[in-house]
Amino acid sequence: MKYRILLITTLFILIFLNISCGQKGNTEFPNQIQTKKTDKHIRIKGTKVFAIIPKDFEYVSELARYQKDKNLYIQVIESNSSNFIEAKPTFTKETIEAKGAKVDVSKNIKFNDFESIYVEGPSKYDGETKLMMAFGDETFLVMIVGVFKTGDNDSREILRQILKSTYYDKSLQLDFFELSNFEFDESITNFQYAMSASNMFLYAENGKSDINNPIANSLLFAVMPQMSEEQAEAFFYDLCSRHERDKMQFENKNIIRTSINNYKAIVLESKIKKEGNSGVLYQVILLTEKSTLAILAIAYNDVEAYLDKFKRTVESVKLK
Repeated sequence: MKYRILLITTLFILIFLNISCGQKGNTEFPNQIQTKKTDKHIRIKGTKVFAIIPKDFEYVSELARYQKDKNLYIQVIESNSSNFIEAKPTFTKETIEAKGAKVDVSKNIKFNDFESIYVEGPSKYDGETKLMMAFGDETFLVMIVGVFKTGDNDSREILRQILKSTYYDKSLQLDFFELSNFEFDESITNFQYAMSASNMFLYAENGKSDINNPIANSLLFAVMPQMSEEQAEAFFYDLCSRHERDKMQFENKNIIRTSINNYKAIVLESKIKKEGNSGVLYQVILLTEKSTLAILAIAYNDVEAYLDKFKRTVESVKLK
């Protein structure tokens, strides 16, 4: 799998799954799901996915998810450049456990005409369990992630019923910026839109032709749930560890708490090396009371000039 697509898939798992140590779980999830779209189905914004959502679930726009409360919600992520065939090994029980975690349930299923994987297990957060159904083909990838209180079997069943109601309309024309809640001055770098994955947006020097270029100069924006400064720092260090597992070396990992454009910000600026290529990484998390915006900027040439452009670009960001 190419680096940029792998990074997007890794962020999926890092932000929305984060399965931790396993407990005994209920494995009664079907091996095959066959659905049709009805007038009860609702399209999930930012995706081609339709599902029957309980009436007591509210759509929270800043989090791009449906929730009954903060302990019971479901979120759908779709990528227009990642694909299930390449991502599938990332979701297996063996791969997850190889990284030091365990899962309760991991099984291959058939979802309409698509291959799919169902995974369930406790989160790294105490008292929280997550479940996930990923599906797709060689052209796209969808992840549906649900969260409920550990041991609350009624809530587990509610989320499973949502999964079992899911329908995917591959022919639908989608606005890939539907979940964008920010704007920035694109003229500073002149980077072009390259790809998106629901609420993640990649811009690169040469646009879509840079998707498979591991040393492309790029900007990645990820719209995420609201975080505290401590949670943002923990996310940063986790992301850095994943970069390092992908053979990226950091000159430093000194995180700074500051303010950018009147937003609280967590910033990491470092020279980097990756497979013999020297570059610079500028990683920022902007914190608000409603949501979080993570920005990952990388350049492998003209690093000083690009670092200045990255800083000015982040300073131009406005959250809607």
